[in-house]
Amino acid sequence: MKVAALHVTVVGCLAMSGVGLAQAPDVLVVEAPHVERTTLPGPMGMKLPAMSIEYKVSYSDLNLATHSGAVELEKRINDTAHKACDQLAKLYPETVQGDPPCVQAAIKNAMVRAHQLIADAEKSAK
Repeated sequence: MKVAALHVTVVGCLAMSGVGLAQAPDVLVVEAPHVERTTLPGPMGMKLPAMSIEYKVSYSDLNLATHSGAVELEKRINDTAHKACDQLAKLYPETVQGDPPCVQAAIKNAMVRAHQLIADAEKSAK
């Protein structure tokens, strides 16, 4: 995250809150990426900083070693990415998305971690 960016954390219905900065066990973070720019004026005419939103997705109820568990986690990531990006667009309607667009970037980034978790679960199941 860039130093100038403001970080907003939103906890949704699939979320599990935790204390501290470390990612809680059995929780995966889906982050709607920073917007490229905003047209809203800030103090003394300066532009407002880029924004992002994080949703935490619990997978504690899933067996990631199974195909159905992995598919459900992917579905949760997809649904959560849409919610996070929709929320970001509602909060800051005059922002411009980056390339790739918000949902695609959020899914791509979260799936990197999801694939690691799935591979670890499959390896542990053997």
